[in-house]
Amino acid sequence: MQIKLHYKENQKDADKITAFLSNVSDRFLFHIPLYEITKIFNMKREDVLNIFIQGVYDGVFILEWIYHCPICGNVAFEAPSLHYASSQNFCTACNKVFNNTLDDNIEVCFSIHPQLKVLDPSFQAQYMADIGQNIHNGKLRSWEHPHVLRGVDIVQNNLYRTLMASELLIGGQSLLLKQATVLFTDLNASTRFYLDQGDIKAFVLVKEYIRIFFDIIESYHGVPVKTMGDSIMAVFSDPCLAFDAAVKAQQILTQQVQNRAETERLEIKMGLHSGSALLVTLNNRLDYFGLTVNLAAHIHRTARANEIVISQKLYDNPAIKRSIRAVTTTVQKQQIRFKYIADDYTLYHIKVPNEGTAVAAKGEAGASNSTMPV
Repeated sequence: MQIKLHYKENQKDADKITAFLSNVSDRFLFHIPLYEITKIFNMKREDVLNIFIQGVYDGVFILEWIYHCPICGNVAFEAPSLHYASSQNFCTACNKVFNNTLDDNIEVCFSIHPQLKVLDPSFQAQYMADIGQNIHNGKLRSWEHPHVLRGVDIVQNNLYRTLMASELLIGGQSLLLKQATVLFTDLNASTRFYLDQGDIKAFVLVKEYIRIFFDIIESYHGVPVKTMGDSIMAVFSDPCLAFDAAVKAQQILTQQVQNRAETERLEIKMGLHSGSALLVTLNNRLDYFGLTVNLAAHIHRTARANEIVISQKLYDNPAIKRSIRAVTTTVQKQQIRFKYIADDYTLYHIKVPNEGTAVAAKGEAGASNSTMPV
């Protein structure tokens, strides 16, 4: 068996994993425990995952999607591709229909490609037998532990989205994501900016802003989902990384434009909100849908130039509060009711860069504002 892994971002680590996998037992090559490899070689989980995703693309591994029953942990469905995913499956052990959730019951495993090595079928049989025994012994959800790779780890991976862009949900299916932090960015006073610069120059400057944001979003393990004119939508699994990415992007952009003429200085406004979302296929690509996305879009429209606006759920996160303190000593608190939504929302406006002052936001009807210490 000849294994050769290629990864242009870190070929040295890819070579280490190649040598290691060339000398392991066949059993290790079934549902390869990536966490053991990260521990053995002291590598970052994201780097190892990228090497294996590249390996899937190159035909070294296969990626298996395993749909566990969220009640008992039984394997209700297995598939080699996201194409086969459905929002619901049936558990024969529980005799119940259940909803699939990317960051809960959907596990993903890498195994050696059959063209390189045909593994003994007993490995799969033993895997299923172990799960059955756990269910019999009352060890429900025994597959659930921190080392498990879940569906969210794959769909939120930018290399996967690049190499396997054709891996889409089909037939109108959707998959739930319990925890998603959605970031929207937008160009402040864009019409005036286009009038001042002209379309050609404005396009060049906006394209550079989009590149900066995309690079930072990816470096903070977020997914830049799409652009809509001069607006960007991104989704993160970690809300703290989402906020830190927003701060970093704003600071870098401010530094980039500080030596330009005032009319050439792009000013960006941003909004973030966390909650559940649906992974769907729209316009032939993976996208996100739901109230969380809609509210994040509403929230970013309340921001003024160089502000990040976050919802109460994000503000209550202790790690995000620490990040806010590194930017400013005060925030602008706003009570607002969005159109067509009955509930009031509390928003927090954070001025970037670290100017030590809070700037009042232009809210919608029914909004009230107050300045408060962090």
